Amino acid sequence: MIAVSQTDRLVAILRQRLSERSGARPAKTKTHGRRSSGVDLQALASLDGIDDRQLGRALIQNVLAEHFGAELVNDAKFQQVVDQVTGAISEDPDGRALMQKVVGELRAAAR
Repeated sequence: MIAVSQTDRLVAILRQRLSERSGARPAKTKTHGRRSSGVDLQALASLDGIDDRQLGRALIQNVLAEHFGAELVNDAKFQQVVDQVTGAISEDPDGRALMQKVVGELRAAAR
């Protein structure tokens, strides 16, 4: 049996919500949302100057870029959406707790 990490769980939840809102089927990828925008989250997690909020935002950006297309990453409106989604997760107690677990997993994997 394959263990599902907290990162995969958060990515699955975000994909499901995006699919529900857009009416589209979720994309199937091998990266599990970790590199779609060109950001290597584990490498980012290993940097001393990156705080948990920034790392969580990068994860959300990767998931959204995977869903909507990596070419949007440099668009200001896309970045506003990333901020809004990150904020919504942070405001929800369950979402915040899950994000903290994900960020902890990324940091542990980066060591």
